[in-house]
Amino acid sequence: MKRPKIIFGRNLIDKVAKKFDSFIVITTQPPWNLVRGRIGRTPAKCVFVRTMEREWIEEVAKDCPRTDAVLGIGGGAAIDLGKYIAWKTGAKLIAIPTIISADAVVTREVAVREGGRVRYVGNKMPDEVLIDYATIQNAPKRLNRAGAGDILSIHTALYDWKLASEKHLEKFDEGIARKSKNLIRILRNHSEEIREVTEEGINLLMELYLKETELCHRFGSSRPEEGSEHFLAYNLEYLTRKRFLHGEAVGLGVFLMAHIQNNEPNEITQTMEWIGLNYKPSAVGVTPSEVREALATLKKYVEEERLPYSIINEVELTDATIYKLVEKLSSG
Repeated sequence: MKRPKIIFGRNLIDKVAKKFDSFIVITTQPPWNLVRGRIGRTPAKCVFVRTMEREWIEEVAKDCPRTDAVLGIGGGAAIDLGKYIAWKTGAKLIAIPTIISADAVVTREVAVREGGRVRYVGNKMPDEVLIDYATIQNAPKRLNRAGAGDILSIHTALYDWKLASEKHLEKFDEGIARKSKNLIRILRNHSEEIREVTEEGINLLMELYLKETELCHRFGSSRPEEGSEHFLAYNLEYLTRKRFLHGEAVGLGVFLMAHIQNNEPNEITQTMEWIGLNYKPSAVGVTPSEVREALATLKKYVEEERLPYSIINEVELTDATIYKLVEKLSSG
């Protein structure tokens, strides 16, 4: 797997537009307000992400002119739409995350929605990723702490993967699993740097993203880091039609699935607490009743979506069990 070129530093945004004769900007309003005065030149087109529904992004792609580059500026949605436009137009993709809240910045796939359900399409790795420390550190720390969610998900995803292998449904790779689990240990050992969004913490999280995506690429799927915790987050989004900070919704899923798996729930919860990752419903932006509904319908969702085998295929979540889980999640 070829790594994207990642450039760390300060004032990187001020120089990027000078490299290209023409470029498109894909962004959302808050990050664009922060950086538009620093770009120095007017883009051929500026697209603000409204939704990741496939029908809308396909129309946007048709309306985009051919340019030398696409600048994806913002969080995961802006980077993903930037990947899609660059993939469709053949332009270079420069990813400029203003927060590092998900691993989308170093992956090839684009998470689109069809009727509110997640679909992965495309094949475009950023050509360059500009990590401008001042820009990222200017964002609320919560938004960057959320980036730990796509590493902590390894904890519950590995359990699901192993479970599927024991049912002879999938091949399990002990080496990849061991290396993936080690990424959580590294994250835990540097929880203060991640929590405080220091330069060292930013560098570490980017390196963990790269290692995680390389391990997934080596295996041939996202199985080492995506399991029932992600499925819960997807179902929650589908049911509520709300847009969540990805890492926080995944963190909520990690808490719940670690308890359902009886998979060291206290240890992984403590790590989320150390990092300062929001995972409780009120912080994530959902109500306890919405979480209960997502749990109650999760088996139906994974079966309809034909998602990989996980703990959800094994257990029967009664109303009483769900109530106790959500009560535990919401307490404290």
